[in-house]
Amino acid sequence: MGAGAIASFLLAGAWFRYDLLWVIVLMLPVFVISADSASRIGALNPDRGLFTLVRERMSPLLAWLILGLVVPVHFLVSMGQVSVMLSALEALVAAVAPGLPIDESTPVGLQVGISLGFAIITLWLLFSRGYDRLERAMTVLMVLMLVCFLVVGLRGLVEWRAILAGFVPSIPADLPVPGGQEVRLVSASIIAMVGAAIAPAALLGLPYLSADAGGNPGQLSRMFRKAVLNLGVVFGAYAILVVVAGGFALYPLVNHASLSDVGEASAVLRGALPGALAALGPVVFNIGLFTAALTTLVVAAQVTIYFILDVVGRDWRFTTENRSFHVLLSVFILGAAALAPLWDFPALLKVILLMGFNVLVMPLVYVIVIALCNSRSVMHEVKMEPWRNAILVLGLLASLALAIQRLGFTP
Repeated sequence: MGAGAIASFLLAGAWFRYDLLWVIVLMLPVFVISADSASRIGALNPDRGLFTLVRERMSPLLAWLILGLVVPVHFLVSMGQVSVMLSALEALVAAVAPGLPIDESTPVGLQVGISLGFAIITLWLLFSRGYDRLERAMTVLMVLMLVCFLVVGLRGLVEWRAILAGFVPSIPADLPVPGGQEVRLVSASIIAMVGAAIAPAALLGLPYLSADAGGNPGQLSRMFRKAVLNLGVVFGAYAILVVVAGGFALYPLVNHASLSDVGEASAVLRGALPGALAALGPVVFNIGLFTAALTTLVVAAQVTIYFILDVVGRDWRFTTENRSFHVLLSVFILGAAALAPLWDFPALLKVILLMGFNVLVMPLVYVIVIALCNSRSVMHEVKMEPWRNAILVLGLLASLALAIQRLGFTP
């Protein structure tokens, strides 16, 4: 549940109330099966990277094409995560220490310095293996934010009729932003919601993560059960809660159509905690969003280096001895951090825009996953069930439709 997903689902609720809840329900089966199928490729080929399989079983040109599309998108996604971290820090400082000079008017040079500080700390944690320990603390923070969203979502049940109506597929009208020409396009929100979950980084990166984890054919059933639980039940419930919380707490605000700032969005958890702790709700939101952005930055950067090293035939595993991985990862993260403050655009809108870019690459990624999952030389004795293929083809068709919509071919 990265920063892009939280922003996409939260602003969908803030802008369109509960009208887009149906998107989550329809995409979850495709999300679960797609992720599990991609993981199978890595589990059954622990010594072969995905891009090596594409190069050998499909086409070297296709491997380079996908790499050329994915690396720039992942770099921009990483820049977006750094921007969210900066905005979350600004909102946190404004909430707990308003006298400190860190806000949207902070000089760009200082913002670059802070973001590079984030990058250096992130790299130190990764290379010292401290990230694994930090991940446990971050998980606690994410769970705390989930509990706060749950509290707000439960309060929203007083509007249960409107919430239930949101699970019936319908397309609400686009939302004009008062005082300007800007419009919140419902199609853009739908694309962002889907792109936040079914992302190229996930489907292309999962085979590497699965291979790195030492997956094997005997674990496929357990992997599928975990995918259903983690991606279907937990992620699905989290996503629904965030939309409901946004619809209940932010949609009634007078300025709900113009919401795009981390500090403004943190109002979703105002009053989520009881009594004297109520003021801590926005603080929890900002810390949780910072955490989500950091984890997304790490994953996006790590899988990108997997891809680059695999395409050129180098060792792609993240080990202490793999200096090429360390150097490329450092350049990638430091470069994204240095350039992020120069992209003058609201942080939450950045990540939503970038989630929309995901759908432009998704059709090709689905072609790769479907082709490899149905290749005897890749899957060995494991056969693809007809229903699994049907869901993957449905994901391919949906991604094509969204990509066409994203490109503006549909009126």
